[in-house]
Amino acid sequence: MINSNRTRSFLKLPIVIAMATAGLAAQQASAHGYIESPKSRAFMCHSDGGRLNVNCGPVMYEPQSTEYIGVPGRNDLEHFPSNAQACTGDFKVCGPADGTIAAGGLVRFSPINEQSATRWAKTTIKPGPQNFTWHYKAGHATRYWQFYITKKDWNPNQPLTRDSFEMTPLLDQPWPSGTVPAPANGETHHTVNIPSDRSGYHVLLATWKVNDTDATFYSVVDLNIDNGEVIPSNWNTVGAVQPEALSIGDKVKTRVFNAQGELNAKQVVLNIDSAELAKADVWPHALAKKVNAAKQGYQMGLLNDKDEVVPNFGRNEILVKKGSDIVNVMIDKEQAAKPGQLSITGMQTEYTLKDGKTELHFNAIAKGGDYTVKATVLNAKGESVTFQQAPAGNTPHFSIPLNNVSPGVYDLVVVATSKKGEVLQDGARFTLKAEAGGGEGGNEGGNGGEGGAKYDYVFPNGLKSYKAGTVVLQPKDGKTYECKPGAVAGWCTQWTSSANAYEPGVGFAWQSAWNVK
Repeated sequence: MINSNRTRSFLKLPIVIAMATAGLAAQQASAHGYIESPKSRAFMCHSDGGRLNVNCGPVMYEPQSTEYIGVPGRNDLEHFPSNAQACTGDFKVCGPADGTIAAGGLVRFSPINEQSATRWAKTTIKPGPQNFTWHYKAGHATRYWQFYITKKDWNPNQPLTRDSFEMTPLLDQPWPSGTVPAPANGETHHTVNIPSDRSGYHVLLATWKVNDTDATFYSVVDLNIDNGEVIPSNWNTVGAVQPEALSIGDKVKTRVFNAQGELNAKQVVLNIDSAELAKADVWPHALAKKVNAAKQGYQMGLLNDKDEVVPNFGRNEILVKKGSDIVNVMIDKEQAAKPGQLSITGMQTEYTLKDGKTELHFNAIAKGGDYTVKATVLNAKGESVTFQQAPAGNTPHFSIPLNNVSPGVYDLVVVATSKKGEVLQDGARFTLKAEAGGGEGGNEGGNGGEGGAKYDYVFPNGLKSYKAGTVVLQPKDGKTYECKPGAVAGWCTQWTSSANAYEPGVGFAWQSAWNVK
């Protein structure tokens, strides 16, 4: 039954739909939706959202996935874990536990549950009607959207709970087209009336209740509500200091620019010389105090109600007086020199030859600098059989074919050389066995391991061709994985180097898409 408030909201505040051409198959993807404008907390962690928030955890790769499932046992934390059946009500009676609201109750996204007055970047808006845009990565039949705002007296330095929010939503808007999906890769626009009695920092919670599963998507937006009562500031913001943990021996310095270029004389340097100073919230405060004492024409901190800049433990803004010629101040972190590291993963101890051939797949990962990496295979006599140099950019994966080789013991020798001349070395010994009735391999060379294991591709080669039953060799661990049947097979193709949730054997959700062979 639709209550009168919902009906009035819907009639006065119509939806505008930006339809897309993606088909229904997109509905099976793991991606879903988030508030794009004003930018949500999770979206601000993503590169498309400007990375205005940092140290967000894996939500930076998928801000669209803060999804409360609604079925006991499906989320890591639930509001009512004792429920025997799915909880399908709205935020007031269901949903993630208090303190886990921003992450939709998912432990893997818990970094965005952190809450303080200065932790997150904010969007300044005015009271009154404001447009909020949901952006969709996959379509879903929709039941409604709801928008809640924090109370006038909420405490921004405590975890978000239901008691933080007004329980009457600012907007309670049903989907007008029944079971027609919200558009995949499209948008919906919602006019939300921001109360005139709110000012300063508030959190808006937007929930999207879908109708083809028990899921509800959660998206929180950090707002600075300018209601006209704030004293006009004499400062302009030209940068920001984001907290992150550092190490003893690191240096943090400012880089100051006007329209003509960098002003080196205005640089301030802070040496991280203790474990206490290296803490994420400590060094920004120390740097702000040092900058402000140096009187170089810019200040660090947060503005108080007297328009004064006060150093803060955590995020600080970088400000200049209006009329200053300084247009930008950047923070440069110089890490203390650390010894390089080289490691080999994915090598097996034995390989079975087929027609005198096999192929080595492994990663040679060089950390601590910019290295040129070369891999050489030597036979028992110490003679070079073949070698390969990795492409520029520390690309770690090697695929080395061995042709016309004999059974026996071989050594893999990997050498990494930095631009400064530092040399790192690692190796692995392996045995080539004579063929013993092994089967044929697949599209990428087949016999990828002991016993003639079959596979169709070496991951991630042929990514777009993966489907239910596709078998891949994961060079990072030398194991083979089979793409699961059914709708989840679509997840097998979802991979990039920066978003690897479903990477077989590696991503945190790989078991949802793959079976190990």
